[in-house]
Amino acid sequence: MVAAPGADPRGSALGASFLPLVTADVLSGSAVTLQRLRGGRAALTLTGVAVTTGIGAAALTDNWLGVITGDRWAEAGTPGLTVLAIGGTVAGLAALIGPPGIGVAALVMLLLGNPFSGVTSAPELLPAPVGAIGQLMPPGAGGSLLRSVAFFDGSGAGGPLVTLTLWAALGPGAVPIGGRRRAQPPAAPPAHTPQPALAG
Repeated sequence: MVAAPGADPRGSALGASFLPLVTADVLSGSAVTLQRLRGGRAALTLTGVAVTTGIGAAALTDNWLGVITGDRWAEAGTPGLTVLAIGGTVAGLAALIGPPGIGVAALVMLLLGNPFSGVTSAPELLPAPVGAIGQLMPPGAGGSLLRSVAFFDGSGAGGPLVTLTLWAALGPGAVPIGGRRRAQPPAAPPAHTPQPALAG
């Protein structure tokens, strides 16, 4: 057990900060899709949003509010990787199946990933198998990783880190794949060969 910081004795700031973070992640992926960014531009935009969000979140929660106490670079990297995982998934799914992918990804992340994450309590306190499922999704993995680096010197960070890394690689990786598939012209219909007229 580790005592909560004096600025947040009940440890409620961690949970309260994650719903806005997940919502912002979904919006960043949606913006990439709606702006029709593809390839390197999409990857650069998603990475830029992730880096900016990570640094800003660490500065807010550690330097200013003092509600988490850990290595600042790890605290910045965790929300940044979470942003890339969620935003990249939204953009990647939209690139593969079109604009409906935004809605599908948003529903999965907000209506399943967030309540299944256990960020406001602990994954172990959720009914089985909800807690385990939540840890396989970016909100749950991100919350567990942030708790680990902020309060436990990175103990138990391996699993959540691997989960977030996989989502962060697969989601943005689908953007150029979907873009190339949509850029391919439709197959031309077979040329009609005129039949010779029959002699009367």
